[in-house]
Amino acid sequence: MRRSLVTLMIGLSALPGGEVFAEGIADLGPPVTLTRTATFDVAGAGGSFRVLVAMPDAPPPPEGYRAIYALDAGWTFGTLLDQLALRGTVPPAGAPTLVIALGWPTDTLIDTSRRGPDLTGDNAAATLEVLTDVVIPRVEASLPVDPKHRMILGHSFGGAFALRAGLSRPDLFSHIAAGSPSIWTEPDWFLHEAVVPQGQQRLITLGALETPEAASASGEPADRVARLKTRDMAGRASAMADRLGITVTLLPGASHGGSLAPFLARAIESLWH
Repeated sequence: MRRSLVTLMIGLSALPGGEVFAEGIADLGPPVTLTRTATFDVAGAGGSFRVLVAMPDAPPPPEGYRAIYALDAGWTFGTLLDQLALRGTVPPAGAPTLVIALGWPTDTLIDTSRRGPDLTGDNAAATLEVLTDVVIPRVEASLPVDPKHRMILGHSFGGAFALRAGLSRPDLFSHIAAGSPSIWTEPDWFLHEAVVPQGQQRLITLGALETPEAASASGEPADRVARLKTRDMAGRASAMADRLGITVTLLPGASHGGSLAPFLARAIESLWH
């Protein structure tokens, strides 16, 4: 099998004086790379996407690898790989799992100007088509995947995208993992119009500090507490979970951003069991 290396890029230029730091770190040696990984770009409605793929250090089982298709590659790809490596991805502890993450062609793999439109705005339907009609066929033409264990995963805007993708294409996605989903971006669709198919495994998590009361008690800034009230993150997540016949998994002590890592850990467990 032909394999390539994906370079891990650190967005030092985004920091004050980042260009100087970047020059300094270059003097230390070559960039860090990961084995058993590949990257390619695909066209999207708002511009190109960058896709990162990582395969486990284990042969595929007869039914194929389990697979996680994740949004926001810059925030999810590396952490998912760490979580999988620490757990051990061979039976009986785990299952060999592919990670395929969709990001943007920037040094950090995140593009804040495109993220909203591409995941929850005008381009979201086109992004889903890119994933289902281009990315998945390309990956699975080379790597065998078990269709009974194919997860769509995202956090925040990505969580809303994962819910919409999974509910719209239950023929493709057997598992949905949505961390702190931004249901507030289109509450009528999520809470009233979306058709809820049968037979999927679904996970919704929420940081315990994402309720306005907990956020206020923990000392979160007033504007952050106000946004949590306006967007009703906790209430809408619970209502969505009720529609799906599940219970929201609360992540103790976690804020919105801080809930990402524990959410990814729970998502792996959901796919494995």
